[in-house]
Amino acid sequence: MRGPQRAFYGRLTGTLLISVGLLFGASLTVAQERRETILALAARAESFEAQGRWEAATAEYQKILKIDPRSTPALNALGALSVRQGKFKEGIAYYHQALKIKPQEFGTNLNLGIAYVKVQDYKSATLPLEKAAQIDPSSFQAEELLGVAWIGQDEYARALPPLEKAMELGPRDLSSNYLLIRSYIETRQFEKALQGFERLETLDPGSPWVHILRGQAYDGTGSYTKALEEFEEAKKQLPTDATVRFSLGFMSWKLRRYDVATSELQETLRLDPHFTQAKYYLADAYLMNLKPEMALPVLEDLVRELPKDYRARVDLAKALEKLGRYEDAVPQFQEAIRLDPTHAEPH
Repeated sequence: MRGPQRAFYGRLTGTLLISVGLLFGASLTVAQERRETILALAARAESFEAQGRWEAATAEYQKILKIDPRSTPALNALGALSVRQGKFKEGIAYYHQALKIKPQEFGTNLNLGIAYVKVQDYKSATLPLEKAAQIDPSSFQAEELLGVAWIGQDEYARALPPLEKAMELGPRDLSSNYLLIRSYIETRQFEKALQGFERLETLDPGSPWVHILRGQAYDGTGSYTKALEEFEEAKKQLPTDATVRFSLGFMSWKLRRYDVATSELQETLRLDPHFTQAKYYLADAYLMNLKPEMALPVLEDLVRELPKDYRARVDLAKALEKLGRYEDAVPQFQEAIRLDPTHAEPH
Protein backbone atom coordinates (compact mmCIF):
# COMPACT_ATOMS: atom_id res chain seq x y z
CA MET A 1 0.00 0.00 0.00
CA ARG A 2 1.38 3.43 -0.96
CA GLY A 3 1.97 6.14 1.60
CA PRO A 4 -1.08 8.33 0.78
CA GLN A 5 -3.39 5.28 0.82
CA ARG A 6 -1.99 4.08 4.13
CA ALA A 7 -2.60 7.51 5.63
CA PHE A 8 -6.23 7.56 4.34
CA TYR A 9 -7.09 4.14 5.74
CA GLY A 10 -5.47 5.07 9.01
CA ARG A 11 -7.67 8.15 9.29
CA LEU A 12 -10.73 6.08 8.27
CA THR A 13 -10.04 3.43 10.91
CA GLY A 14 -9.59 6.10 13.53
CA THR A 15 -12.84 7.75 12.51
CA LEU A 16 -14.68 4.39 12.70
CA LEU A 17 -13.28 3.68 16.14
CA ILE A 18 -14.40 7.08 17.33
CA SER A 19 -17.91 6.48 15.85
CA VAL A 20 -18.22 3.06 17.50
CA GLY A 21 -17.06 4.54 20.76
CA LEU A 22 -19.64 7.30 20.52
CA LEU A 23 -22.41 4.81 19.72
CA PHE A 24 -21.40 2.54 22.59
CA GLY A 25 -21.30 5.48 24.95
CA ALA A 26 -24.69 6.63 23.73
CA SER A 27 -26.20 3.17 24.29
CA LEU A 28 -24.76 3.11 27.79
CA THR A 29 -26.28 6.50 28.44
CA VAL A 30 -29.71 5.32 27.18
CA ALA A 31 -29.51 2.16 29.29
CA GLN A 32 -28.49 4.19 32.33
CA GLU A 33 -31.35 6.61 31.75
CA ARG A 34 -33.80 3.70 31.49
CA ARG A 35 -32.51 2.25 34.73
CA GLU A 36 -32.78 5.57 36.50
CA THR A 37 -36.31 6.09 35.16
CA ILE A 38 -37.37 2.63 36.32
CA LEU A 39 -35.83 3.19 39.75
CA ALA A 40 -37.63 6.53 40.06
CA LEU A 41 -40.96 4.94 39.03
CA ALA A 42 -40.43 2.08 41.46
CA ALA A 43 -39.69 4.53 44.28
CA ARG A 44 -42.87 6.47 43.50
CA ALA A 45 -44.89 3.25 43.35
CA GLU A 46 -43.55 2.09 46.72
CA SER A 47 -44.34 5.48 48.23
CA PHE A 48 -47.92 5.28 46.93
CA GLU A 49 -48.21 1.75 48.35
CA ALA A 50 -47.09 2.97 51.77
CA GLN A 51 -49.85 5.60 51.59
CA GLY A 52 -52.44 3.00 50.58
CA ARG A 53 -52.89 4.62 47.15
CA TRP A 54 -53.20 1.35 45.26
CA GLU A 55 -54.35 2.76 41.91
CA ALA A 56 -51.53 5.30 41.80
CA ALA A 57 -48.97 2.60 42.68
CA THR A 58 -50.41 0.33 39.98
CA ALA A 59 -50.07 3.07 37.39
CA GLU A 60 -46.37 3.55 38.21
CA TYR A 61 -45.61 -0.17 37.95
CA GLN A 62 -47.43 -0.33 34.63
CA LYS A 63 -45.23 2.52 33.37
CA ILE A 64 -42.22 0.35 34.23
CA LEU A 65 -43.67 -2.46 32.11
CA LYS A 66 -43.99 -0.10 29.14
CA ILE A 67 -40.25 0.54 29.41
CA ASP A 68 -39.35 -3.07 30.23
CA PRO A 69 -42.14 -5.63 29.57
CA ARG A 70 -39.95 -8.36 31.11
CA SER A 71 -39.56 -6.66 34.48
CA THR A 72 -40.40 -9.45 36.92
CA PRO A 73 -40.17 -7.14 39.95
CA ALA A 74 -42.89 -4.95 38.41
CA LEU A 75 -45.03 -7.97 37.50
CA ASN A 76 -44.68 -9.36 41.01
CA ALA A 77 -45.51 -6.00 42.55
CA LEU A 78 -48.63 -5.72 40.37
CA GLY A 79 -49.60 -9.25 41.37
CA ALA A 80 -49.24 -8.44 45.05
CA LEU A 81 -51.20 -5.18 44.68
CA SER A 82 -54.01 -6.96 42.87
CA VAL A 83 -54.25 -9.71 45.50
CA ARG A 84 -54.19 -7.13 48.29
CA GLN A 85 -57.21 -5.45 46.71
CA GLY A 86 -59.05 -8.74 46.28
CA LYS A 87 -58.48 -8.80 42.51
CA PHE A 88 -57.25 -12.36 42.62
CA LYS A 89 -57.76 -13.20 38.95
CA GLU A 90 -55.63 -10.22 37.90
CA GLY A 91 -52.97 -10.96 40.50
CA ILE A 92 -52.70 -14.60 39.46
CA ALA A 93 -52.32 -13.53 35.81
CA TYR A 94 -49.44 -11.20 36.71
CA TYR A 95 -47.66 -13.98 38.63
CA HIS A 96 -48.06 -16.39 35.72
CA GLN A 97 -46.64 -13.76 33.38
CA ALA A 98 -43.63 -13.33 35.66
CA LEU A 99 -43.07 -17.10 35.84
CA LYS A 100 -42.94 -17.33 32.06
CA ILE A 101 -39.88 -15.08 32.26
CA LYS A 102 -38.30 -16.57 35.42
CA PRO A 103 -39.92 -19.94 36.17
CA GLN A 104 -37.54 -20.70 39.05
CA GLU A 105 -38.19 -17.49 40.98
CA PHE A 106 -38.93 -18.51 44.58
CA GLY A 107 -40.97 -15.45 45.55
CA THR A 108 -43.21 -15.59 42.50
CA ASN A 109 -44.01 -19.27 42.97
CA LEU A 110 -44.73 -18.71 46.66
CA ASN A 111 -46.95 -15.68 46.00
CA LEU A 112 -48.85 -17.52 43.27
CA GLY A 113 -49.48 -20.39 45.67
CA ILE A 114 -50.67 -17.95 48.35
CA ALA A 115 -53.07 -16.32 45.88
CA TYR A 116 -54.56 -19.69 44.95
CA VAL A 117 -54.92 -20.64 48.63
CA LYS A 118 -56.73 -17.36 49.29
CA VAL A 119 -59.35 -18.21 46.63
CA GLN A 120 -59.45 -21.82 47.91
CA ASP A 121 -58.20 -23.21 44.61
CA TYR A 122 -56.04 -25.69 46.45
CA LYS A 123 -55.36 -27.91 43.45
CA SER A 124 -53.83 -25.03 41.48
CA ALA A 125 -51.87 -23.92 44.55
CA THR A 126 -50.06 -27.25 44.83
CA LEU A 127 -47.62 -26.94 41.90
CA PRO A 128 -46.19 -23.44 42.60
CA LEU A 129 -45.89 -24.26 46.32
CA GLU A 130 -44.07 -27.50 45.52
CA LYS A 131 -41.69 -25.55 43.28
CA ALA A 132 -41.16 -22.91 45.97
CA ALA A 133 -40.31 -25.62 48.51
CA GLN A 134 -37.88 -27.22 46.07
CA ILE A 135 -36.18 -23.92 45.26
CA ASP A 136 -35.78 -23.02 48.92
CA PRO A 137 -35.92 -26.10 51.17
CA SER A 138 -35.49 -23.87 54.22
CA SER A 139 -38.76 -22.01 53.63
CA PHE A 140 -41.18 -22.72 56.47
CA GLN A 141 -43.97 -20.83 54.73
CA ALA A 142 -43.73 -22.83 51.50
CA GLU A 143 -43.86 -26.15 53.40
CA GLU A 144 -46.76 -25.12 55.65
CA LEU A 145 -48.83 -23.73 52.77
CA LEU A 146 -48.16 -26.85 50.70
CA GLY A 147 -49.60 -28.85 53.59
CA VAL A 148 -52.62 -26.52 53.65
CA ALA A 149 -53.11 -27.01 49.89
CA TRP A 150 -53.15 -30.81 50.28
CA ILE A 151 -55.54 -30.61 53.24
CA GLY A 152 -57.81 -28.39 51.14
CA GLN A 153 -58.07 -31.32 48.73
CA ASP A 154 -58.67 -33.81 51.60
CA GLU A 155 -55.28 -35.34 50.81
CA TYR A 156 -54.12 -35.66 54.41
CA ALA A 157 -51.53 -38.36 53.69
CA ARG A 158 -49.85 -36.09 51.14
CA ALA A 159 -50.04 -33.16 53.56
CA LEU A 160 -47.94 -34.99 56.15
CA PRO A 161 -44.44 -34.69 54.57
CA PRO A 162 -44.53 -30.89 54.09
CA LEU A 163 -46.17 -30.37 57.48
CA GLU A 164 -43.56 -32.53 59.20
CA LYS A 165 -40.86 -30.53 57.41
CA ALA A 166 -42.56 -27.29 58.50
CA MET A 167 -42.46 -28.55 62.08
CA GLU A 168 -38.71 -29.11 61.78
CA LEU A 169 -38.29 -25.55 60.51
CA GLY A 170 -40.73 -23.90 62.93
CA PRO A 171 -41.52 -26.25 65.84
CA ARG A 172 -43.29 -23.56 67.85
CA ASP A 173 -45.67 -22.45 65.13
CA LEU A 174 -49.18 -22.97 66.49
CA SER A 175 -51.08 -23.43 63.23
CA SER A 176 -48.60 -26.03 61.94
CA ASN A 177 -48.94 -28.03 65.16
CA TYR A 178 -52.72 -28.08 64.80
CA LEU A 179 -52.57 -28.97 61.10
CA LEU A 180 -50.10 -31.80 61.67
CA ILE A 181 -52.10 -33.37 64.51
CA ARG A 182 -55.29 -33.09 62.50
CA SER A 183 -53.57 -34.80 59.56
CA TYR A 184 -52.36 -37.62 61.82
CA ILE A 185 -55.93 -38.12 63.04
CA GLU A 186 -57.38 -38.08 59.51
CA THR A 187 -54.81 -40.70 58.42
CA ARG A 188 -55.60 -42.79 61.53
CA GLN A 189 -52.13 -42.35 63.00
CA PHE A 190 -53.64 -41.76 66.41
CA GLU A 191 -50.58 -42.55 68.51
CA LYS A 192 -48.52 -39.98 66.60
CA ALA A 193 -51.30 -37.47 67.14
CA LEU A 194 -51.36 -38.15 70.89
CA GLN A 195 -47.59 -37.64 71.09
CA GLY A 196 -47.99 -34.09 69.78
CA PHE A 197 -50.39 -32.80 72.42
CA GLU A 198 -47.79 -32.06 75.10
CA ARG A 199 -46.11 -29.51 72.83
CA LEU A 200 -49.46 -28.19 71.58
CA GLU A 201 -50.66 -27.57 75.15
CA THR A 202 -47.55 -25.50 75.92
CA LEU A 203 -48.22 -23.38 72.81
CA ASP A 204 -51.97 -23.01 73.33
CA PRO A 205 -52.67 -23.67 77.04
CA GLY A 206 -56.28 -24.15 78.04
CA SER A 207 -57.53 -24.25 74.47
CA PRO A 208 -60.78 -26.16 73.88
CA TRP A 209 -59.45 -27.20 70.48
CA VAL A 210 -56.70 -29.20 72.15
CA HIS A 211 -59.39 -31.14 74.02
CA ILE A 212 -61.44 -31.61 70.84
CA LEU A 213 -58.55 -33.01 68.84
CA ARG A 214 -57.32 -35.18 71.70
CA GLY A 215 -60.85 -36.49 72.11
CA GLN A 216 -60.88 -37.45 68.44
CA ALA A 217 -57.51 -39.18 68.83
CA TYR A 218 -58.72 -41.15 71.85
CA ASP A 219 -61.84 -42.08 69.92
CA GLY A 220 -59.62 -43.46 67.17
CA THR A 221 -57.73 -45.65 69.63
CA GLY A 222 -60.97 -46.97 71.13
CA SER A 223 -60.49 -45.10 74.42
CA TYR A 224 -64.07 -43.84 74.45
CA THR A 225 -64.19 -42.89 78.13
CA LYS A 226 -61.05 -40.74 77.78
CA ALA A 227 -62.50 -39.21 74.62
CA LEU A 228 -65.71 -38.37 76.46
CA GLU A 229 -63.72 -36.64 79.22
CA GLU A 230 -61.90 -34.50 76.64
CA PHE A 231 -65.15 -33.44 74.99
CA GLU A 232 -66.63 -32.62 78.41
CA GLU A 233 -63.69 -30.28 79.01
CA ALA A 234 -64.23 -28.66 75.61
CA LYS A 235 -67.93 -28.20 76.40
CA LYS A 236 -67.08 -26.12 79.49
CA GLN A 237 -65.52 -23.51 77.20
CA LEU A 238 -67.65 -23.98 74.10
CA PRO A 239 -71.13 -24.92 75.32
CA THR A 240 -72.80 -23.63 72.17
CA ASP A 241 -70.47 -25.28 69.66
CA ALA A 242 -72.41 -27.82 67.61
CA THR A 243 -69.33 -29.95 66.87
CA VAL A 244 -68.50 -30.26 70.56
CA ARG A 245 -72.06 -31.22 71.48
CA PHE A 246 -72.19 -33.74 68.63
CA SER A 247 -68.90 -35.26 69.77
CA LEU A 248 -70.32 -35.71 73.26
CA GLY A 249 -73.47 -37.26 71.85
CA PHE A 250 -71.53 -39.55 69.55
CA MET A 251 -69.21 -40.77 72.35
CA SER A 252 -72.20 -41.34 74.63
CA TRP A 253 -73.87 -43.33 71.84
CA LYS A 254 -70.73 -45.47 71.48
CA LEU A 255 -70.75 -46.08 75.23
CA ARG A 256 -74.48 -46.99 74.98
CA ARG A 257 -75.47 -44.10 77.22
CA TYR A 258 -78.47 -43.40 75.07
CA ASP A 259 -80.22 -40.87 77.33
CA VAL A 260 -77.11 -38.67 77.44
CA ALA A 261 -76.57 -39.20 73.71
CA THR A 262 -80.15 -38.13 73.00
CA SER A 263 -79.80 -34.95 75.05
CA GLU A 264 -76.50 -33.93 73.43
CA LEU A 265 -77.64 -34.72 69.89
CA GLN A 266 -80.87 -32.81 70.38
CA GLU A 267 -78.83 -29.81 71.48
CA THR A 268 -76.56 -30.27 68.45
CA LEU A 269 -79.55 -30.00 66.13
CA ARG A 270 -80.92 -27.01 68.02
CA LEU A 271 -77.60 -25.27 67.41
CA ASP A 272 -77.30 -26.52 63.83
CA PRO A 273 -80.52 -27.91 62.30
CA HIS A 274 -78.61 -29.10 59.22
CA PHE A 275 -76.12 -31.30 61.10
CA THR A 276 -76.87 -34.50 59.17
CA GLN A 277 -74.68 -36.87 61.21
CA ALA A 278 -76.45 -35.78 64.38
CA LYS A 279 -79.78 -36.82 62.86
CA TYR A 280 -78.49 -40.32 62.11
CA TYR A 281 -77.23 -40.93 65.64
CA LEU A 282 -80.18 -39.26 67.34
CA ALA A 283 -82.59 -41.52 65.46
CA ASP A 284 -80.49 -44.57 66.31
CA ALA A 285 -80.32 -43.56 69.98
CA TYR A 286 -84.12 -43.37 69.99
CA LEU A 287 -84.37 -46.80 68.37
CA MET A 288 -81.85 -48.35 70.77
CA ASN A 289 -83.76 -46.78 73.67
CA LEU A 290 -86.99 -48.37 72.36
CA LYS A 291 -88.51 -45.06 71.25
CA PRO A 292 -89.31 -45.65 67.56
CA GLU A 293 -92.06 -43.04 67.67
CA MET A 294 -89.37 -40.42 68.48
CA ALA A 295 -87.02 -41.72 65.80
CA LEU A 296 -89.67 -41.65 63.07
CA PRO A 297 -89.91 -37.86 62.43
CA VAL A 298 -86.10 -37.54 62.51
CA LEU A 299 -85.73 -40.29 59.90
CA GLU A 300 -88.55 -38.94 57.73
CA ASP A 301 -86.73 -35.60 57.73
CA LEU A 302 -83.49 -37.37 56.76
CA VAL A 303 -85.15 -39.19 53.85
CA ARG A 304 -86.65 -35.95 52.58
CA GLU A 305 -83.22 -34.33 52.82
CA LEU A 306 -81.34 -37.31 51.33
CA PRO A 307 -83.78 -39.41 49.28
CA LYS A 308 -80.99 -41.55 47.79
CA ASP A 309 -79.34 -42.34 51.11
CA TYR A 310 -79.38 -46.09 51.80
CA ARG A 311 -78.81 -45.83 55.53
CA ALA A 312 -81.66 -43.37 56.10
CA ARG A 313 -84.06 -45.64 54.18
CA VAL A 314 -83.15 -48.74 56.19
CA ASP A 315 -83.44 -46.94 59.53
CA LEU A 316 -86.80 -45.47 58.52
CA ALA A 317 -88.02 -48.95 57.57
CA LYS A 318 -86.84 -50.29 60.94
CA ALA A 319 -88.69 -47.55 62.84
CA LEU A 320 -91.88 -48.27 60.88
CA GLU A 321 -91.44 -51.99 61.52
CA LYS A 322 -91.04 -51.46 65.29
CA LEU A 323 -94.22 -49.38 65.24
CA GLY A 324 -96.08 -52.24 63.58
CA ARG A 325 -96.51 -50.32 60.32
CA TYR A 326 -95.35 -53.22 58.17
CA GLU A 327 -97.06 -52.08 54.96
CA ASP A 328 -95.25 -48.75 55.20
CA ALA A 329 -91.95 -50.42 56.09
CA VAL A 330 -91.88 -52.73 53.04
CA PRO A 331 -91.53 -50.01 50.35
CA GLN A 332 -88.75 -48.39 52.38
CA PHE A 333 -86.85 -51.69 52.51
CA GLN A 334 -87.48 -52.15 48.79
CA GLU A 335 -86.13 -48.69 48.01
CA ALA A 336 -83.05 -49.42 50.14
CA ILE A 337 -82.44 -52.60 48.10
CA ARG A 338 -82.82 -50.62 44.88
CA LEU A 339 -80.30 -48.05 46.14
CA ASP A 340 -77.78 -50.72 47.18
CA PRO A 341 -78.59 -54.26 45.90
CA THR A 342 -75.31 -55.62 47.32
CA HIS A 343 -76.17 -54.83 50.94
CA ALA A 344 -77.59 -57.79 52.85
CA GLU A 345 -79.41 -55.94 55.67
CA PRO A 346 -82.81 -55.21 54.05
CA HIS A 347 -83.11 -58.59 52.25
